[in-house]
Amino acid sequence: MEIPFFKFEASGNNYLLLQEESVNRNFNIGNLITKMANKNYGIGSDGALILSNTYRPIPYVDIYNADGSKAELCINGLRIIGKYLFDTCFKNKTKIRLKTASGIYEVIHSSDNIIVKIKVTNTIKADTYQFNDKNYQLYFLSIGNHHIYIINNRNINPNFFKRQIGKHLSQKFNSNVGLITPISKNAFSIITYERGSNITLSCGSNICGATYLLKVKKLIPENELIDVETLGGSVQTIINDNEVSYIGTANLICKGIYYI
Repeated sequence: MEIPFFKFEASGNNYLLLQEESVNRNFNIGNLITKMANKNYGIGSDGALILSNTYRPIPYVDIYNADGSKAELCINGLRIIGKYLFDTCFKNKTKIRLKTASGIYEVIHSSDNIIVKIKVTNTIKADTYQFNDKNYQLYFLSIGNHHIYIINNRNINPNFFKRQIGKHLSQKFNSNVGLITPISKNAFSIITYERGSNITLSCGSNICGATYLLKVKKLIPENELIDVETLGGSVQTIINDNEVSYIGTANLICKGIYYI
């Protein structure tokens, strides 16, 4: 069987884009994605996006992690789908809506950027957690996916986060985990340990949730551009009340046929 695919990246977060009609639903889709995402025996990716837009008024996206598990939301994935649709089906549009398992999202094409708007409607919960005899302040927030945050006042080594506490928290709480380091009033950096994909170069929902958390903590302002440094490069956000605009580029890496 031949499966056509596109491979895109958004801030280093790379996904395979598949059309729904090219995937045999009699297959175990999770197992198929795991094989395709494998960097040694497959194509290599952080996961896959299965797009259904032939007979739908609002294009629908199924999202899979690299381990074959499903995710309700991937904002970098929506940037990728938006880039693909603006370049193909909707060349004359600058705004579309996309639907995932977690809801409907507005996607905007502006110059070279793809902007995704997302409303954060859940309450942040804070708790103290002990790991290796040290206490950490954790912030829990659901934004499509479940996220945990640690605000780093430059006392946590990034390698320690990547190899130990990020992995531990992700597995224990079945959640994405973000290590936020404030840089200035209008900038922060973030490292994400992503459920189902381990350390990723960026995670859009993790970044949007971090923006909301920092606004609530009065560490960044509203209605101003915020520069966000990720392992995959720079993106920007703007927060207005509880709506975050996530701004960045998405790029086609390659396309081809996967043989099964």
